[in-house]
Amino acid sequence: MKRNLLSAFITLSSILFITSCGDSYSPITLASQDGKTIITNNDTIKLTKFTDGELYNIKGGNGKYFPEIINKKDTEIFKFSYDGNTISITPVNEGNSYLSISDSEENESRFVVAVAKMDKFYNVESHNIEIIGYDAFTDGERKKLTKEISDNALVKVGGKFEFLYTNSNNGIAKIKSTESSNYNIGTFTQEDIFNQQTGEKILSMRISLTEEEIYTLYLSEKHLTISQDLTSKYKGAYPNLESAILKYNLSQQKETSNNDK
Repeated sequence: MKRNLLSAFITLSSILFITSCGDSYSPITLASQDGKTIITNNDTIKLTKFTDGELYNIKGGNGKYFPEIINKKDTEIFKFSYDGNTISITPVNEGNSYLSISDSEENESRFVVAVAKMDKFYNVESHNIEIIGYDAFTDGERKKLTKEISDNALVKVGGKFEFLYTNSNNGIAKIKSTESSNYNIGTFTQEDIFNQQTGEKILSMRISLTEEEIYTLYLSEKHLTISQDLTSKYKGAYPNLESAILKYNLSQQKETSNNDK
């Protein structure tokens, strides 16, 4: 009799164990569309203001998901849309907030959503000057032109470029010509162009400081350089000039304080 009771108990325990395992689920995570990035509980999703945001597939849990913004402050940091499988997270204002995703079995994961400004702040560390001329372009002319370009550079070494975005493709431009000078303030518009050889995205920045001072600069965020084509400016004085490019080598700086002039 005892043996039969023991056998029945073992059988019942095995059934309960199997049922319990069947009810367990993997943690809720977010996976990028290409599957290369997995966001787990308490991880941070980094977004930039004025961009389209990110699209993720929700994984884990029991498949019945309930996304929710929690710890929401007066300022909306991000918004989302959810179609039952994928979630699109779009930045609204800079700051941090939280996204909670739970399921009908009370599984939950929380993700920090950090939205950064789109603004760009650069120090000029050095110049590269690239001059291409016809065969008649002498070394003396090259040295003279190199000095002229360096002496008349829009921003000297130690100066700054700052771009403060008011939407995704324009805003306020602040240029500090030297380390000790005051800022020249104007506006800029931005257009994405692509290097035909490498496919790299370049930002074409049209900067207007005054009605007479308008510059087109080409920003490579990958290589941290700004290029300025000066060919037309010097072609009259140097008829044999084919191309003159001033390249500003940059380093990124933190946001400047309100006390900067």
